[in-house]
Amino acid sequence: MRSEHTPQKPLTVPDDFGTKLEHWIDSGVWPEGGLLPTHEELTAIFGASELEHAHEVLDGLHRRGILTTRPEDGRVIIGVKGSAQNSSTLAATQGRPRPDDDRWHLVSETRRALLTQAARLAATRASAESLVRMNRLLTDEAERTGGDAEETDLPGAHLGAVREDFEREVIVASGNDLMLRIYDRLMILEAMTRTAEATPPIGSARIQFARRELLRAITARQPKAAALLADRIP
Repeated sequence: MRSEHTPQKPLTVPDDFGTKLEHWIDSGVWPEGGLLPTHEELTAIFGASELEHAHEVLDGLHRRGILTTRPEDGRVIIGVKGSAQNSSTLAATQGRPRPDDDRWHLVSETRRALLTQAARLAATRASAESLVRMNRLLTDEAERTGGDAEETDLPGAHLGAVREDFEREVIVASGNDLMLRIYDRLMILEAMTRTAEATPPIGSARIQFARRELLRAITARQPKAAALLADRIP
């Protein structure tokens, strides 16, 4: 007789406070040698519940050399950057260039640059309704993929639509109509030039994680962080 409860697969990316801190550090939001935000500033970005065990998390990052304490005033600074696991893994999902894929890569590169600047604007202009829509898109994506889209049987075209819907909502939240028109044209060009081999696994749990952190930065009204985090998403 089958159990009523099926064990869930673990996420590819642990969704914990330490992982989020490392992702923000590795993305350059808080660069090496700079000060880590204060407890109050971290609370404003991540929420009070995330910081319940912040002491243990920060101790662990100190032990790994990611954070250090400045002797003269006790302020926490960024030491050696994180393992770069998140950024290197994200970069690896972009696929191998093919001789006939040059135009697709140019279009994709332009799309990412546009998204980066739109994310910066969205962090200052996004309405409450737009934030709700972005959150709903990410929640729907996670539900469809069961938290592990790398092994899902959803068609690639559907996953591409999920990515484009979220990205388009970021563009809408920027409040720049010209950016939105350019983005829509780019999507047409990308659809005409991309191949299955060139398209990255855009529904992967890692990229879902990166999108959630981008939305966190936009919600927290952190334009510089939003731009840097957006730039790391394929």
